Amino acid sequence: MNSIFSIFSNNTEFLVFITLFFTLTLSISIIIVLFLTKIKTLNSILTQAKEIDNAKIKKIQELERELEEQKRISRDLDRELRFMPRNRKRLNDSIDYIRDLKEQLQNKSKEHSRIVNKLRVDFEQLNIHYDLLQKSYNRLQERYHDLKRKNEELIEDNNTLHVKLRDINLANYVKNRNIS
Repeated sequence: MNSIFSIFSNNTEFLVFITLFFTLTLSISIIIVLFLTKIKTLNSILTQAKEIDNAKIKKIQELERELEEQKRISRDLDRELRFMPRNRKRLNDSIDYIRDLKEQLQNKSKEHSRIVNKLRVDFEQLNIHYDLLQKSYNRLQERYHDLKRKNEELIEDNNTLHVKLRDINLANYVKNRNIS
């Protein structure tokens, strides 16, 4: 080993070249390590950027779906908006029709109430008239029974008188016959 060192110590050029070689090798190694570290860092950043891009792509797709949905809703609303004047006219016509029907119903209700009140008054008057007729009928029935009883008494009296008259006539006839 000493012999190797002795060869190197005599030759300065060789020593400079070896030093230069080691320096260059060390510099190139450091540069390679730095570039590898930088590449690894950039690769990591690139991977993160891809993940972020994928997330953004998903978000963009979701936003595009929402945009399409909003466009569809907007078309539906535009269509409804186009029909709005016609629907408003139909609604106003319906409201007018309902108002007319309500007025007719109120008029008919008033008329019906008037008729019901008139019928109620007529019914009350008929009830009063019926009560009066019922009382008159009861009085007439009592009078009829009284007259019937008197008639039966008169018929009995008439029959009695008729029998007495016949007896008198017979007695007169028998007397006149006996006289003759």
